[in-house]
Amino acid sequence: MTVRATQQSIRTTRNVLLPRGLILIALVSLASAGWSQIETLESVRLDPEDEHDIFAIPDAAKVSNSTFELDDFEIEVESKDDKVKYEAREKGTGEEPIVHWEVQSDEPVHLVFDTKQKKFQRLANKVRVVLNDYSDLETLIEETDAKSGKAYRKLGYAVLELPAEEHPATFVKTLENRTEVESAFVIVERPPEVPH
Repeated sequence: MTVRATQQSIRTTRNVLLPRGLILIALVSLASAGWSQIETLESVRLDPEDEHDIFAIPDAAKVSNSTFELDDFEIEVESKDDKVKYEAREKGTGEEPIVHWEVQSDEPVHLVFDTKQKKFQRLANKVRVVLNDYSDLETLIEETDAKSGKAYRKLGYAVLELPAEEHPATFVKTLENRTEVESAFVIVERPPEVPH
């Protein structure tokens, strides 16, 4: 009887320690995740003709003072006074970081990082969409967050205008699941042309 009592108490001790051990591991994992703030970025296509992807940077208001991992780059977003600093460092090189500044404003700025050209670019509040049937354009506008749209049938695509708060890269990802959409692409904002 004494032997059984000893074995039973050992089992009880193991059962008590097991949940505490799991809780400790979970707490350590949560703490380390909170401190590191390292996330991965989703890729998005810029152009159907281009073979490389670009990476969408979440809005600064949501990710201020965060670090993001790409295959070959690490990107840091940091707020300083009324500005936001975006800094990309290529891993394994001693090259100077690629820095992009934005002034904070009420209207969000949507950025992507192009790993091929090694630069940050602003996105227009528009997306280019290739539809299976362009008679579905009005339905697509009504059923999504798009403000408006126009089909360019001869060019083979439509352009959807988005509200300022809608990140074009996120919007493109939601369009990928729709049956009427063949493909969707973000549009880089072009700097204004100045006559010479």
